[in-house]
Amino acid sequence: MRVPTYLLEWADLPGVREVLAEARHRLERGRLRPAGRITVPLTAAERGNVGRLLDVTWVASGRPVGVRALRAGLAEHDTTVEDLLVAVGGPLRDLPAEKRERSLRAASELALGVEILVGALGVLGTAIEAGDRAALETALVRWVIRGRPPVAQAEAVARVVAGLPAAGPAGERLPVVAAALLGDAHALDRSRTLGRAVARYLVIQADYLAAKSAAAVYQGLATDPLTTAEGWRDAWAGAGVACDAVSARVLVLNLPLTGSAPAVALAAATPGEPVWLTLRSVTGELGTVATRVYVCENPSIVEAAADRLGTRCRPLVCTYGFPDLAALTLLRALARTATLYVRADGDAAGWKIVAGLAELPGVVRWRMPEGLAQFEEELLPELLADLDG
Repeated sequence: MRVPTYLLEWADLPGVREVLAEARHRLERGRLRPAGRITVPLTAAERGNVGRLLDVTWVASGRPVGVRALRAGLAEHDTTVEDLLVAVGGPLRDLPAEKRERSLRAASELALGVEILVGALGVLGTAIEAGDRAALETALVRWVIRGRPPVAQAEAVARVVAGLPAAGPAGERLPVVAAALLGDAHALDRSRTLGRAVARYLVIQADYLAAKSAAAVYQGLATDPLTTAEGWRDAWAGAGVACDAVSARVLVLNLPLTGSAPAVALAAATPGEPVWLTLRSVTGELGTVATRVYVCENPSIVEAAADRLGTRCRPLVCTYGFPDLAALTLLRALARTATLYVRADGDAAGWKIVAGLAELPGVVRWRMPEGLAQFEEELLPELLADLDG
């Protein structure tokens, strides 16, 4: 319907513009009720502009614009609110319908993404019972798709998983696999979305193969399987892919080790000097003849002990901040026969380190009374006295 020019001119007046903007806002959201009121702040002049179309008493009344009154005023000029809003601002949107359409489209895409991932399980995916299927789908959505564009994410994960057997012999390094499959040696790093998604999928796949129950898989995934570096490495190891074993490292001083792991010879090579051991070097048969091993957080303590005590220093391990997989692997091996005297800085991070290591058997806190807030360097004389063997 053609709207008269004088109504278009009225619609462009100060005050009227604001009223019509609010009317459009409500109408597009399905909230312009017949008995509703349009409340917008108006000056006296703006109320005068709006009142040209309403009852003359409205201007001085101070009341908000009634929807029924606005429709009645426009009807006297053979125009509806909808016609005027379209003429002024273009077609009206049905936002609730658009939201429903987006939800349906998102649900459809999510279902397709899940179907791709279930299909990547092969024959196993076709034999899942209804209850298990629901649990498996929930696990895949939560840990693999995780809010990413579902179809693209699922297709990328499925491509990588399908290509793993052809990426190289068992034990091939992850960067080599990533370069072969994706042309980017870092594409499957733990810091990349795709790398984490594939690793989580491998955990789900391996757990399903082992348990033959998607419900059991989902129960086992109450927390993210990749919260630890160890979980990350295990996920890839199950698919015959090896992660970097030389970046993770731990600092030791005068630590007598036994066994066949490379760390045994490395730790013994330079008495009185700090030695960095990698995850690669502490992997394998490993133990110690020491009955007491001291554990600190900061390398400055190890350096000071080497400078002042040298070969007299008792066995000392430094986690270098939060223990990585190299430090945890070493400390677990030591804890089988030795008592670990553990400490860290007295800040929140340090206490978190100590709490985590306290889960190992035979751990004793080393000069870490409850409430301690001092950094290790502030206690250096006392720590060196304890280390002087």
